[in-house]
Amino acid sequence: MSFDDLSDLSAWMAEAGIDELELTGPSFRLRLDSGGVHAHDDLADDRQSDTRLDQMLSSKVIAASTVGIFLHRHPLHEAALAPEGTQVRAGQALGLLRIGPLLVPVIAPLDGIVGALLVAHATPVGFGTRLVELHPASAR
Repeated sequence: MSFDDLSDLSAWMAEAGIDELELTGPSFRLRLDSGGVHAHDDLADDRQSDTRLDQMLSSKVIAASTVGIFLHRHPLHEAALAPEGTQVRAGQALGLLRIGPLLVPVIAPLDGIVGALLVAHATPVGFGTRLVELHPASAR
C-alpha cells in the first residue's frame, strides 16, 4: 500500500464519519484520522501511547444502535442518567436516543464505570457513532 493509498483511506474514513483508526505493531504505530496520516516507527519512547492503548483495549465503547439524537438525561429531568465516573450495572441506561417522539435507552452491556461521554448532550448521531466509554469496574 502506498502513501497515496493511505491518504485516500483517510479521506474515505472522514466521509464515513470515522474519526480515527490506529494500527500498532511491535515497532510501529500508524494512525489515520481526518487530518491525515501520522506514522511513528518506534513505540519504545511512547509510554503514554502504550497506556492509552491498554485503556482502549480494556474499555468498551458503546455505540449508537440507530440514528437519533443522543441525550445524556431524560428530557423531563435535570440529572444525567450516567455521568462520567459513575459505576453502572449491566442493563442500566447510560443515555437515550431520541427518534422523533420515541426515547430508546442506550444500555450498559456489562458492569463498569462510565468513562468519557463521547458525544455532547442533544447531538444528532448516526448508526455506529461512538457514544460512551465503559471501563471495567476493576480498572479504576
